Amino acid sequence: MRVALVHDYFTQLGGAERVVAVLHDVLQPAIVAASVVDRRLLPPALAGRDIRSSRLQPLLRAGAPLASLAPLLPAAFEGLRLEGVDLVVSSTSAFAYHARPPRGARHLAYVHTPARFIWQTDEYFREQRAQERVLRPALAWFRRADRRAVARVDRLVANSAHTAARLRRIHGRDADVVHPPIDAAAFRPEAERSGRFLVVARLRPYKRLDLAIAAAARIGAGLDVIGNGPDLVRLRRIAGPDVRFLGHLPDADVARAMAACDGLLVPGAEDFGLSMAEVQAAGRPPIAFAAGGALEIVDDGRTGFLVPVQTTDAFAEAMLRARDVTLDPAALVASAYRFDVPVFAAAIRSVIADVVGSDGSPW
Repeated sequence: MRVALVHDYFTQLGGAERVVAVLHDVLQPAIVAASVVDRRLLPPALAGRDIRSSRLQPLLRAGAPLASLAPLLPAAFEGLRLEGVDLVVSSTSAFAYHARPPRGARHLAYVHTPARFIWQTDEYFREQRAQERVLRPALAWFRRADRRAVARVDRLVANSAHTAARLRRIHGRDADVVHPPIDAAAFRPEAERSGRFLVVARLRPYKRLDLAIAAAARIGAGLDVIGNGPDLVRLRRIAGPDVRFLGHLPDADVARAMAACDGLLVPGAEDFGLSMAEVQAAGRPPIAFAAGGALEIVDDGRTGFLVPVQTTDAFAEAMLRARDVTLDPAALVASAYRFDVPVFAAAIRSVIADVVGSDGSPW
């Protein structure tokens, strides 16, 4: 069976790109495609691949910001050449499921989230109201196009029950739930502690990292922030001297930081939240807002700490609790292994077998 793997864009390295790397290993696709590709930001598993891009690639190469290309993305995906494949698997938090499979082929969409800038505008544009005002007149068009694209997909797979519920609410369609994978064995509990808390995230306003900074300051704790993104300038402005912005780090350095931290702060509502499962694999607790994927990852007081409201006081209290209460590292690690790569691979293969009416082999 010939498979095409389609991703939104390779212009950043985050959780969605780690999922694509595993999908690539599982599916061994004949074609990999995206709207635009910055080869400097490819996951290592795809570094040597020929990756098809859309007609928007020259615009990105000429310096056009990705956000400015958004109105062109649906048509760009519809125009991708995916000839000769039996199955298209799209990985999307934006428009990749607009890709059109060739006649007779099936389409499975793995959805990280319905596009936030279309369906969660208040949250996505929290600190970017001018951009929201520019986009708002086009929202109705974007939403109609999104609904048409989802209606064409043969099978929806959501990364969490939270995302599946949003797909049902927005598009009126059910989705299978297959949680995204972590490489659990890459993380190991360590006895030595840094005495600092940790954030690992894309730096975007909807992540609410301002709460992590304020809560750490409230209790006089150090905070390390791993990740890049457009909210960096604002976060630096509000951060005190004991906040370190470390940028993008190699995976091994992230794993060491997780194993040494007092806890991983996740103050935003995550669609799933790979970093929460990863820090569990390192034997340390996630401290997360009790919403979205956190409810599927964290058992409060046993495999992490859930924070009921998004306030500085509530997160400060949970951070103190994390320092006072020692959780069983074995329970944390066991929780993380629910999301290990082999579990994901088996679940995806099972869904594909149902979609194509076979065991999905050979890839």
